[in-house]
Amino acid sequence: MTPEEKTPEKKEVLLESADRITYDSKKETFIASGQVIAVQGKNRIQCQELNFNLKDNTGVFEGNVTISRDKTIISATKMEGDFDEELYQFSGDVILQKEREEENGTSTIIWKAPTLIFNGETEEARSENGSEIVWKETTIKTNKAVYFPKDEEKKQLERIEMEGETLITEKERELQVGKAVYYLDSETLEAEKIIKAKFILKD
Repeated sequence: MTPEEKTPEKKEVLLESADRITYDSKKETFIASGQVIAVQGKNRIQCQELNFNLKDNTGVFEGNVTISRDKTIISATKMEGDFDEELYQFSGDVILQKEREEENGTSTIIWKAPTLIFNGETEEARSENGSEIVWKETTIKTNKAVYFPKDEEKKQLERIEMEGETLITEKERELQVGKAVYYLDSETLEAEKIIKAKFILKD
């Protein structure tokens, strides 16, 4: 077998604790309930019930789901995870909190959405069903939002791309657009399809 044909290594999920577990050896599945804590790579996941497929390395986590990894915490009612692909889909009162290192300390992005998809390999996040994102003095409400982390190899800047009906407010400034990109390091905004703009100038 050549290196190109080598089967990808499965990314092991460890069940750290649970009040109850039921294992089906034929189907290679288990259901854990109670105070469930599972660990996979950088991820530490807490929930009330976990239904896991050992063959596919996929799981459904339900009830007060919280996943913490590095400086990112995501909470939701439900999470469906593909642990080989590191793709996680959250639904139900989703809140993502991401801490950013800055020259003068740290800041936190708070992202609320009904659903959100998170890529654990790239750290990208997206929501297409409406989002509210708060960072420092800026609040963004948009139909579709995608977060891209900084990637020096790809020469990619850390940014949030927005599309659809988008309202951006900062202090007493308000901008309503159809498409925009917000660059976090420089705190600059590029927007298209301007619907309304309000800038209050100080005396």
